[in-house]
Amino acid sequence: MSNQTSKNNPSTAPTTDFGIFYPLGYLVVAFPKQEDAQQVQQDLITGGYDRSDCEVYSSEEVAAAAERNLADNTGFLARLGWSDEAVKTHLEAAKQGSAFLLIYAPGDTDAARAMNVIRRVPFEFAHRYQRFTIEELK
Repeated sequence: MSNQTSKNNPSTAPTTDFGIFYPLGYLVVAFPKQEDAQQVQQDLITGGYDRSDCEVYSSEEVAAAAERNLADNTGFLARLGWSDEAVKTHLEAAKQGSAFLLIYAPGDTDAARAMNVIRRVPFEFAHRYQRFTIEELK
């Protein structure tokens, strides 16, 4: 499974919704410990994921990106829906030191498979970005 999305290649970065971060087809998962995010990433790679489809981001990276995203998108359309609230949730977790894993999981089976691996360690939240919804998975 590969979406060839990379934090090093902005032309393939996940999509936005009226300018607000909205990575359609992805899970955004926050972990209290960086080691847990890295363990889940390694387990997903062992299970067949490409590294580019399950990328770890530090709290500093997420906080900077979330702050920039919220500051750059203050218009009415950017505030429709739940996108900005999800980014605010990401920012708060990042400020508390959470590490993040961005996982490509476009279908129900992909999301369920990823969640089976995620649930092996403590995590704060898992947001699943679908076409018209952001679902919080448990």
